[in-house]
Amino acid sequence: MLTNRKKVLFTAIICVIAIELALHILAFMSPQVDFLLSRPLESSGISPTVPDERLGHRPNPAYPNHDKNGFRNPHVPKTAHIVALGDSQTYGQGVKAEYVWPRVLESLTRRSVYSMAYGGYGPVHSLLLWDEAVVLEPAVVIEAFYAGNDLYDSFNLIYNGGQLPSLKTYDKNRMDIVIRAEESEPIATRVSRMIRMQTHASGKDKSIRSWLSKHSRIYGLLRRTRYELARHRPRSNNPCNAHDEWLKAKSFAATHSEYCQVFSNKESGTIFTSEYRLSALNLDDPRISEGQRISLEVISQMHQRAIRDGRRFIALLIPTKELVYGKQAIGIPSANYHALVRNELQFWEETKIFLREHSIEHLDALGSLRAQLEAGPQPYKVSHDGHPNTHGHRVIARAIHSYLNAAQRQLEAE
Repeated sequence: MLTNRKKVLFTAIICVIAIELALHILAFMSPQVDFLLSRPLESSGISPTVPDERLGHRPNPAYPNHDKNGFRNPHVPKTAHIVALGDSQTYGQGVKAEYVWPRVLESLTRRSVYSMAYGGYGPVHSLLLWDEAVVLEPAVVIEAFYAGNDLYDSFNLIYNGGQLPSLKTYDKNRMDIVIRAEESEPIATRVSRMIRMQTHASGKDKSIRSWLSKHSRIYGLLRRTRYELARHRPRSNNPCNAHDEWLKAKSFAATHSEYCQVFSNKESGTIFTSEYRLSALNLDDPRISEGQRISLEVISQMHQRAIRDGRRFIALLIPTKELVYGKQAIGIPSANYHALVRNELQFWEETKIFLREHSIEHLDALGSLRAQLEAGPQPYKVSHDGHPNTHGHRVIARAIHSYLNAAQRQLEAE
């Protein structure tokens, strides 16, 4: 005979199975229920990207909060005063659509701003998108040039993606060095490994959670409930929440200590991923230096096209999070961190020389982001995420707005 405790346990198991089966049947019969029990957005069955022969991938028009062209805008306007090109730093990874810098800039300027940015894009992608961009007849085109991985993206799309082969080097010795480096270890393999280290937490718990996420409708119901409650909860500056986020960030860094560095002082704290960033910004790697040459050549071509069409072209220089914290984190005991900062400083110095020599307008966001870091709140999350948070996006938008206003005043004075 079953004891009372065993009866309760047996009844609970039967109830769970019954609820699970009922939810599976409801999800099978109703697409709306199936959607609600799926992971919000990412596992809704809608891929965020679609394949593209030229770009490799492009954002999916069917993905929530994307326009009919696939980009992250409320709609596609007939014309746009400003078109923003770039990668996830401009797309706004991890930031609500209304708070990304193109949207904030639109509010500040009271002129239409259209974003054609997406994660994994670089200057070559922007060149390939140029004809689509100018259909909107923009007066200003802004290319957001990110130090973190744009050099890698440019090299990879030309040499491994097969696009615009005319941009490959004509220097035979240089080409031989690049080929030997790729034969030794393909750079895409190395960078992809670093990306996987960033996006996958290790441990048995995650495997169980992943299985439940895919197969359990009860888990989906609980997840959806938590998501909706969080979505409708007023944003809070509760110090306890910030403390919990910091503990979680440090726990992740401890789990991945081989590539994470913890930084904190009285004013701010975050996690650096210097090894990952360095893999895509190591100027001693012939493929990265080749990506630098390609990127600058492409920016020059966009500038020339803008002049030809009577448009204004501006290169927005976006630094890595590690460089923004550079002055505060000078004592961090990490060889990779300091190597990354050295490489980035050299990269930006060479980039600015090139831009000045070719009379290309450019705006460096580093000073504004550092000023925000010193004044607070910090412009990046406390986690290992290297993208600007809402404060960082607002700072970038204000810097562009001030730059445009200053240029307008100068024109009026002349």
